[in-house]
Amino acid sequence: MAKTTNYTADLLKLAGELPAKIAELEASIQAVDKRMAELKAAGLIYATEHWRKDAAGEPKFLYLLYPSRAGEKRRRDYVGSDPAKVAEARAGIARAQEYDQLADQQRGLTGRVYHVSSDLERAHLHISGRSW
Repeated sequence: MAKTTNYTADLLKLAGELPAKIAELEASIQAVDKRMAELKAAGLIYATEHWRKDAAGEPKFLYLLYPSRAGEKRRRDYVGSDPAKVAEARAGIARAQEYDQLADQQRGLTGRVYHVSSDLERAHLHISGRSW
């Protein structure tokens, strides 16, 4: 390899680090995608808990209240007081919350891909002596 000047040594060093950084970014995106698919397959519940109270005022029966949609009555699903069903419903709600957080993270990662790709295109054009 030809000897490089001090002018381009830092540039070559940065360029050499790019493939590993791109692979890290791709691995992060794939991990998020995989987890999102797992959560979706397990079932997402986009609802809030509502407990009906007994005569003593203690929570007794769980209902799931879903967001209302225009022109439709609000959906309510009876879960009851069975601890297994209550735990299953709560787990579905937690999965939906985690899914939404991962979706935000995924948007951030794919946004980084877009911006880095655009910056690399500009850098390539600039090094080539061409402009936009």
